[in-house]
Amino acid sequence: MRTGTGIVFDIQHYSVYDGPGIRTVVFMKGCPLRCAWCQNPESQKIKPEIGYLKDKCTGCGKCVEACPNKAIKMTGGQSDKKSAKGLKRPDSPSISIIVRDDSRCAVCGKCADICETGAVQVIGKEMNSKEVTGRVLPDKPFYDNSDGGVTFSGGEPTLQKAFLLDMLGIMKEAGVHTAIETCGCFEKGLAEELIPLTGLFLFDLKEIDPEKHKAFTGADNALILHNFTSILEKAGPDRIIPRIPIIPGFNTDHVSIGRIAGFLAGSGYKGVINLMPYNPLYKTKFDKIGRDGEYRDFGRLEENNIGCITGLFESFGIKALCQR
Repeated sequence: MRTGTGIVFDIQHYSVYDGPGIRTVVFMKGCPLRCAWCQNPESQKIKPEIGYLKDKCTGCGKCVEACPNKAIKMTGGQSDKKSAKGLKRPDSPSISIIVRDDSRCAVCGKCADICETGAVQVIGKEMNSKEVTGRVLPDKPFYDNSDGGVTFSGGEPTLQKAFLLDMLGIMKEAGVHTAIETCGCFEKGLAEELIPLTGLFLFDLKEIDPEKHKAFTGADNALILHNFTSILEKAGPDRIIPRIPIIPGFNTDHVSIGRIAGFLAGSGYKGVINLMPYNPLYKTKFDKIGRDGEYRDFGRLEENNIGCITGLFESFGIKALCQR
């Protein structure tokens, strides 16, 4: 990937949950982790991909005709193109849906361009720094009036290192506060490049036990803990906020939370942390990218659990705020 270009899958304006003030969030594709509870599975692959919302599909067959590589076919109900065009209701038992052959698909987007209902979408677009800047800098008056700025998220934005550093530099020159939402799994030494350009690190800590962390995310946490400590020491506690995803059955027990609190206290961190309660409503995102078999429901988080978790952190001298 060339310096100055990156793969972006969304730009969200007027966000108030991704750092201080009013912010614009640039969501970048690609992540080195595969968390079992991932809320944005469409962000994991670094390249653009096709999303398909079956509930929006009318079975018209136009995408089949538009595909230059014959990667799409209709299946179910009235599957021939002529009769598929005559289908009337998306909720009809006889409705046809599309099936994509990924080995043939070039993600050219012609199917999405012709889709009138938005059932077919391209997730991720190559954008250069000028294009992204043109989308975010018009919001600068909101940043200035609210002590806000631009947050780079994902996925894991550091996976597109050159593009991220380029954008951070541009924002700094424009006088815009920057934040990075990171899982912390990036190469040693990158923290030194990021710190001069980044106003705030929103840093995920999921579990301290390396084997348990690897079992649920696909990677151990040695690099993550190293990078957290490095940023804390070099940037200071005012420029890093630990964020703890609270996942039922994974890290809601006293032992897991105690390990996280103990690590933070041992590293010298005594500031505020954000608790990020698990949201089970992301199943449609797995469906959209054809990975519905990978979805795992971790169940509901009881309200009193949050209180117990907050109290445990406070016993270590750490204030925990729950972000809903």
